[in-house]
Amino acid sequence: MNKKTLTLRLLAYLLSATAAGSALADSASINYRHQFLEDDSMHADRVKLSYRMDNGWGFEGELKYRTAGDRKDVAFDNTVSSGHELTTSYQYKYSAVSTWQPAIQLDSNENGTTYKFGLKYTRKLNDQFYVAARYRFDALKLNRDRIDEEVPDRGSDNRNTQRYEGWLGYTPAGKLSYEYQYIYFDTDYIRYDNKKSDYEQNLIVKYKWDKSWAPFFEIGDIKVSATDDDRQLRWRIGVQYNFM
Repeated sequence: MNKKTLTLRLLAYLLSATAAGSALADSASINYRHQFLEDDSMHADRVKLSYRMDNGWGFEGELKYRTAGDRKDVAFDNTVSSGHELTTSYQYKYSAVSTWQPAIQLDSNENGTTYKFGLKYTRKLNDQFYVAARYRFDALKLNRDRIDEEVPDRGSDNRNTQRYEGWLGYTPAGKLSYEYQYIYFDTDYIRYDNKKSDYEQNLIVKYKWDKSWAPFFEIGDIKVSATDDDRQLRWRIGVQYNFM
Protein backbone atom coordinates (compact mmCIF):
# COMPACT_ATOMS: atom_id res chain seq x y z
CA MET A 1 0.00 0.00 0.00
CA ASN A 2 1.53 3.35 -1.04
CA LYS A 3 1.56 6.47 1.14
CA LYS A 4 -1.22 8.24 -0.76
CA THR A 5 -3.56 5.25 -0.42
CA LEU A 6 -2.75 4.94 3.30
CA THR A 7 -3.37 8.67 3.83
CA LEU A 8 -6.72 8.57 2.03
CA ARG A 9 -7.86 5.51 4.00
CA LEU A 10 -6.83 7.12 7.27
CA LEU A 11 -8.73 10.30 6.42
CA ALA A 12 -11.83 8.32 5.43
CA TYR A 13 -11.67 6.32 8.65
CA LEU A 14 -11.37 9.43 10.81
CA LEU A 15 -14.25 11.15 9.04
CA SER A 16 -16.49 8.09 9.41
CA ALA A 17 -15.50 7.69 13.06
CA THR A 18 -16.36 11.31 13.74
CA ALA A 19 -19.73 10.97 12.02
CA ALA A 20 -20.53 7.71 13.79
CA GLY A 21 -19.55 9.07 17.18
CA SER A 22 -21.26 12.41 16.82
CA ALA A 23 -24.44 11.14 18.44
CA LEU A 24 -22.47 10.39 21.59
CA ALA A 25 -19.77 13.03 21.29
CA ASP A 26 -19.55 16.00 23.57
CA SER A 27 -17.45 17.78 20.94
CA ALA A 28 -16.15 17.13 17.44
CA SER A 29 -14.01 19.35 15.22
CA ILE A 30 -11.69 19.64 12.22
CA ASN A 31 -8.63 21.88 12.48
CA TYR A 32 -6.46 23.12 9.60
CA ARG A 33 -3.13 24.91 10.20
CA HIS A 34 -0.43 26.33 7.91
CA GLN A 35 3.10 26.85 9.23
CA PHE A 36 6.21 28.75 8.10
CA LEU A 37 9.69 28.58 9.69
CA GLU A 38 11.54 31.86 9.23
CA ASP A 39 15.20 30.77 9.05
CA ASP A 40 14.55 27.37 7.49
CA SER A 41 12.19 29.02 4.97
CA MET A 42 9.98 25.95 5.04
CA HIS A 43 6.19 25.64 4.74
CA ALA A 44 4.11 22.88 6.29
CA ASP A 45 0.42 22.03 6.72
CA ARG A 46 -1.60 19.95 9.14
CA VAL A 47 -5.19 18.70 9.25
CA LYS A 48 -6.50 17.37 12.58
CA LEU A 49 -9.80 15.59 13.17
CA SER A 50 -10.99 15.04 16.74
CA TYR A 51 -13.97 14.13 18.84
CA ARG A 52 -14.59 13.58 22.53
CA MET A 53 -17.42 11.47 23.90
CA ASP A 54 -19.60 12.14 26.91
CA ASN A 55 -17.75 9.47 28.92
CA GLY A 56 -14.48 11.43 28.70
CA TRP A 57 -12.67 9.43 26.01
CA GLY A 58 -11.24 11.46 23.14
CA PHE A 59 -9.63 10.54 19.81
CA GLU A 60 -7.59 12.62 17.37
CA GLY A 61 -5.94 12.00 14.02
CA GLU A 62 -3.48 14.33 12.27
CA LEU A 63 -2.33 14.28 8.66
CA LYS A 64 0.87 16.26 8.07
CA TYR A 65 2.40 17.68 4.90
CA ARG A 66 5.35 19.90 3.96
CA THR A 67 6.91 21.45 0.88
CA ALA A 68 10.14 19.77 -0.22
CA GLY A 69 13.26 20.12 -2.34
CA ASP A 70 14.39 23.44 -3.77
CA ARG A 71 10.78 24.68 -3.57
CA LYS A 72 10.37 24.22 0.19
CA ASP A 73 10.06 28.01 0.63
CA VAL A 74 6.97 28.15 -1.62
CA ALA A 75 3.63 27.46 0.04
CA PHE A 76 1.50 24.61 -1.35
CA ASP A 77 4.17 23.69 -3.94
CA ASN A 78 5.91 20.31 -4.26
CA THR A 79 3.90 19.07 -1.27
CA VAL A 80 4.88 15.71 0.24
CA SER A 81 3.65 13.69 3.20
CA SER A 82 5.25 14.48 6.55
CA GLY A 83 3.63 11.64 8.50
CA HIS A 84 0.57 11.18 10.67
CA GLU A 85 -0.26 11.17 14.38
CA LEU A 86 -2.96 9.34 16.33
CA THR A 87 -3.98 10.26 19.89
CA THR A 88 -6.15 8.61 22.51
CA SER A 89 -6.89 10.51 25.72
CA TYR A 90 -9.21 10.45 28.70
CA GLN A 91 -10.54 13.63 30.32
CA TYR A 92 -11.27 13.25 34.02
CA LYS A 93 -13.08 16.21 35.56
CA TYR A 94 -11.72 16.24 39.10
CA SER A 95 -13.82 19.25 40.16
CA ALA A 96 -15.77 22.14 38.67
CA VAL A 97 -12.50 23.99 37.99
CA SER A 98 -9.89 21.30 37.40
CA THR A 99 -9.30 18.48 34.90
CA TRP A 100 -6.77 15.67 34.51
CA GLN A 101 -6.03 14.26 31.05
CA PRO A 102 -3.74 11.27 30.41
CA ALA A 103 -2.95 10.61 26.76
CA ILE A 104 -1.08 8.21 24.47
CA GLN A 105 0.11 9.38 21.04
CA LEU A 106 1.66 7.60 18.06
CA ASP A 107 3.57 9.91 15.69
CA SER A 108 4.96 8.24 12.53
CA ASN A 109 6.86 9.38 9.44
CA GLU A 110 9.41 7.89 7.04
CA ASN A 111 12.21 8.28 9.63
CA GLY A 112 10.53 6.32 12.42
CA THR A 113 7.83 6.36 15.08
CA THR A 114 7.61 8.36 18.30
CA TYR A 115 5.61 6.94 21.21
CA LYS A 116 4.32 9.72 23.48
CA PHE A 117 2.90 9.25 26.98
CA GLY A 118 1.60 12.33 28.78
CA LEU A 119 -0.46 13.65 31.67
CA LYS A 120 -1.99 17.15 31.62
CA TYR A 121 -3.61 19.11 34.43
CA THR A 122 -5.81 22.15 33.76
CA ARG A 123 -7.22 24.51 36.38
CA LYS A 124 -9.62 27.40 35.88
CA LEU A 125 -8.60 30.32 38.11
CA ASN A 126 -11.66 32.46 37.42
CA ASP A 127 -13.96 33.37 34.53
CA GLN A 128 -11.07 34.85 32.54
CA PHE A 129 -7.84 33.02 33.45
CA TYR A 130 -6.74 29.39 33.44
CA VAL A 131 -3.43 27.55 33.86
CA ALA A 132 -2.29 24.12 32.71
CA ALA A 133 0.77 21.88 33.02
CA ARG A 134 1.80 18.68 31.29
CA TYR A 135 4.57 16.13 31.55
CA ARG A 136 5.19 13.97 28.49
CA PHE A 137 7.74 11.26 27.72
CA ASP A 138 8.59 10.84 24.02
CA ALA A 139 10.43 7.73 22.79
CA LEU A 140 11.60 7.91 19.16
CA LYS A 141 12.28 4.57 17.49
CA LEU A 142 14.10 5.21 14.23
CA ASN A 143 13.63 3.25 11.03
CA ARG A 144 16.39 0.63 11.32
CA ASP A 145 17.77 1.65 7.93
CA ARG A 146 18.41 5.16 9.28
CA ILE A 147 20.25 4.20 12.47
CA ASP A 148 23.97 5.06 12.38
CA GLU A 149 25.61 4.38 15.74
CA GLU A 150 28.85 6.04 14.59
CA VAL A 151 27.18 9.48 14.73
CA PRO A 152 28.11 10.98 18.15
CA ASP A 153 25.67 11.88 20.93
CA ARG A 154 22.90 9.65 19.55
CA GLY A 155 22.56 12.01 16.59
CA SER A 156 21.27 9.17 14.44
CA ASP A 157 19.82 6.65 16.89
CA ASN A 158 16.74 6.03 19.01
CA ARG A 159 16.06 9.02 21.27
CA ASN A 160 14.19 9.80 24.48
CA THR A 161 12.80 13.20 25.47
CA GLN A 162 11.20 14.40 28.69
CA ARG A 163 8.92 17.32 27.87
CA TYR A 164 7.64 19.78 30.50
CA GLU A 165 4.93 22.24 29.43
CA GLY A 166 3.03 25.11 30.98
CA TRP A 167 0.13 27.24 29.72
CA LEU A 168 -1.44 30.51 30.82
CA GLY A 169 -4.75 31.36 29.17
CA TYR A 170 -6.77 34.58 29.12
CA THR A 171 -10.38 34.48 27.89
CA PRO A 172 -11.99 37.89 28.39
CA ALA A 173 -15.56 38.65 27.47
CA GLY A 174 -15.77 38.97 23.70
CA LYS A 175 -14.56 37.01 20.70
CA LEU A 176 -10.77 37.08 21.26
CA SER A 177 -8.82 34.77 23.58
CA TYR A 178 -5.10 34.42 24.27
CA GLU A 179 -2.78 31.61 25.37
CA TYR A 180 0.95 31.52 26.21
CA GLN A 181 2.82 28.21 26.20
CA TYR A 182 6.34 27.38 27.43
CA ILE A 183 8.04 24.04 26.82
CA TYR A 184 11.29 22.67 28.26
CA PHE A 185 12.96 19.61 26.72
CA ASP A 186 15.33 17.30 28.61
CA THR A 187 16.87 14.81 26.16
CA ASP A 188 19.49 12.06 25.87
CA TYR A 189 20.86 13.49 22.59
CA ILE A 190 22.30 16.82 21.42
CA ARG A 191 19.25 18.93 20.63
CA TYR A 192 20.17 22.64 20.85
CA ASP A 193 23.41 24.64 21.21
CA ASN A 194 25.41 21.40 21.64
CA LYS A 195 23.40 20.63 24.77
CA LYS A 196 20.90 17.93 25.71
CA SER A 197 18.16 20.42 26.49
CA ASP A 198 16.02 22.96 24.66
CA TYR A 199 13.02 25.23 25.08
CA GLU A 200 10.18 26.67 23.00
CA GLN A 201 7.67 29.47 23.49
CA ASN A 202 4.37 29.98 21.73
CA LEU A 203 1.69 32.68 21.76
CA ILE A 204 -1.77 31.86 20.39
CA VAL A 205 -4.56 34.30 19.56
CA LYS A 206 -7.99 32.83 18.78
CA TYR A 207 -11.07 34.55 17.38
CA LYS A 208 -14.50 33.02 17.96
CA TRP A 209 -16.30 33.95 14.75
CA ASP A 210 -19.45 32.09 15.79
CA LYS A 211 -20.31 28.83 17.58
CA SER A 212 -18.73 26.80 14.75
CA TRP A 213 -15.84 28.77 13.24
CA ALA A 214 -12.71 29.83 15.15
CA PRO A 215 -9.69 31.15 13.18
CA PHE A 216 -6.39 31.46 15.07
CA PHE A 217 -2.87 32.83 14.79
CA GLU A 218 0.33 31.63 16.48
CA ILE A 219 3.90 32.90 16.78
CA GLY A 220 6.59 30.66 18.25
CA ASP A 221 10.24 30.87 19.31
CA ILE A 222 12.11 27.66 18.40
CA LYS A 223 15.65 26.43 17.72
CA VAL A 224 17.32 26.42 14.31
CA SER A 225 19.78 23.55 14.77
CA ALA A 226 21.37 21.27 17.35
CA THR A 227 24.85 22.76 17.12
CA ASP A 228 24.41 26.51 17.70
CA ASP A 229 22.28 28.92 19.75
CA ASP A 230 20.40 30.53 16.85
CA ARG A 231 16.64 30.88 17.27
CA GLN A 232 13.91 31.40 14.68
CA LEU A 233 10.28 32.46 14.54
CA ARG A 234 7.59 29.93 13.69
CA TRP A 235 4.45 31.46 12.17
CA ARG A 236 1.16 29.59 12.13
CA ILE A 237 -2.30 30.49 10.91
CA GLY A 238 -5.35 28.27 10.80
CA VAL A 239 -9.02 27.72 11.46
CA GLN A 240 -11.08 25.25 13.49
CA TYR A 241 -14.60 24.16 12.66
CA ASN A 242 -16.62 22.73 15.55
CA PHE A 243 -19.38 20.32 14.60
CA MET A 244 -21.06 20.52 18.00
